[in-house]
Amino acid sequence: MADRRRKRLLTPVWTTALIGVLTLSTGACAQQEPLQTAALSSPALNRDDLSPRSACLEAAREAERKHGLPEGLLVGIALNESGLHAHALNIRGRAYFPETRDEAARLLRAAGGYAMAGCVQVNASVHARGGQDWPLDPWQATDWAANYLRQHYETYGDWGMALVRWHGGSPRAATRLICRVRSKIDVVAPGSDIFRERCGTGGVEMARLRRNGQALLELAEAPN
Repeated sequence: MADRRRKRLLTPVWTTALIGVLTLSTGACAQQEPLQTAALSSPALNRDDLSPRSACLEAAREAERKHGLPEGLLVGIALNESGLHAHALNIRGRAYFPETRDEAARLLRAAGGYAMAGCVQVNASVHARGGQDWPLDPWQATDWAANYLRQHYETYGDWGMALVRWHGGSPRAATRLICRVRSKIDVVAPGSDIFRERCGTGGVEMARLRRNGQALLELAEAPN
């Protein structure tokens, strides 16, 4: 029974690609220190019929516009971190992709909140303490994330540094992180120039990341 339940939690198509996404983002978006956040709000739209991927994509696009982020930045981050999946979880290095928020919330509770959760992989143990599961709501999570990035941009005056601070990683790994996100921006907003000068067209690795991103974007854009 447990084995059958586990199989239902994992999306059968592109599971391998998504696991790679979450494995690489372990500890990311953890933003080890909490930052003052804006009030979380969800626009009054009918979202019940959206798949987890479509919801993540639409929410990220909306948050970009609301907070004045460069086109494709937050979508690229979500694509890099969760593969555009609203309920994605990384628990102790293991990736889960529940189809429903209820399933995801159950797993998050079972992990004691120690997980990277949702569309933009929020560190739940830092930012959603006390059993909160708001990171699994893509509209709240992306609104929070866009505000987080905007605050760091206003502090540092550089989107690359804002991304590094968001990710919580070492500045020494900044170029690799930035170019991974740039490879996703190439897919979701190819006309955007953000990070282009820093990363160029990249080599074999960036080409592979673009192909992976394109496949996952197509899933998110597919009719529900």
